Amino acid sequence: EYDLDGYRLDAIKHVPLNWLTDLRARLDSEITAPEGGRFYLVGETFAYDDPGLIRSFVDPDTMLDGQFDFPLKARLCEAVFRPDGNLGNLSSWMDGNDAFYGPSAIMTTWAGNHDIPRVIHFASGEIGNCREGSNPGNGWDWRVPQPSDAAPYERLGVAFAILFTNPGIPLLYYGDEIGLAGGGDPDNRRMMPTSDADLNPHQIALRGRVRALARLRAQNRALPRGRRRTVSVDADTWVYAMGGCGESAPDVTVAINRADASRTVNIPAGSYVDLLDGGDVAGGAVTLGPRDFLVLGPR
Repeated sequence: EYDLDGYRLDAIKHVPLNWLTDLRARLDSEITAPEGGRFYLVGETFAYDDPGLIRSFVDPDTMLDGQFDFPLKARLCEAVFRPDGNLGNLSSWMDGNDAFYGPSAIMTTWAGNHDIPRVIHFASGEIGNCREGSNPGNGWDWRVPQPSDAAPYERLGVAFAILFTNPGIPLLYYGDEIGLAGGGDPDNRRMMPTSDADLNPHQIALRGRVRALARLRAQNRALPRGRRRTVSVDADTWVYAMGGCGESAPDVTVAINRADASRTVNIPAGSYVDLLDGGDVAGGAVTLGPRDFLVLGPR
């Protein structure tokens, strides 16, 4: 009746396991998914450092298709937002995380949600603990304003670039596409601005980047379904290729710079098109601006 694509199951670790397996069986028997698809069940287990607990509920045949990837959220925040962040650490960690939940799992990746302070304040450095949740101090008493400089919005754009060009199903909590301000719950539930006149230029620019990333992801199977191959990585830069999906989905090359200064990276030889902004890019040395990224396809 409502053309639902799936269910989000909150706090699944507190639910009897036989209820979950019964739900999966009933859904599989009563809902006919489109050819090649399925009714998606995603769970929430609030655990940044216990991936085994998260994995224990993931089995697309009998339980969940995936869960919200809390461990990835913490490490993405640490690598991109913190001054001592390291993309090399994130890259090697993600290599192990990609297969950790099983070959059929589809995890939900995210940077912000309703249980924590707004992600823009992690990106601005106002919150340094990437595992901080909501509490009375940050939810009721912290009257945090909207950041006014460009840097936090650009860092958030880098985080979204990584999420939208890797496997999984990215969660976009309303307002994060414009870096909406807010402390913990309930301050993280501010009204959504309805007019561009209520936004600063950095919010509008971030929204444009997120919109372009989402559109590109929907158009190119290599991003949600491909395999990642790192071309080069260091503390501040990461170049990787997403591919392996056949001729109908050409490889995509992604170049990331988390640094607060320009960095030069090397991409494989060839001729490329900038899939977000248009224009030609030649292989070899490419300079990325501070807190910037490129997503390239073959010319």
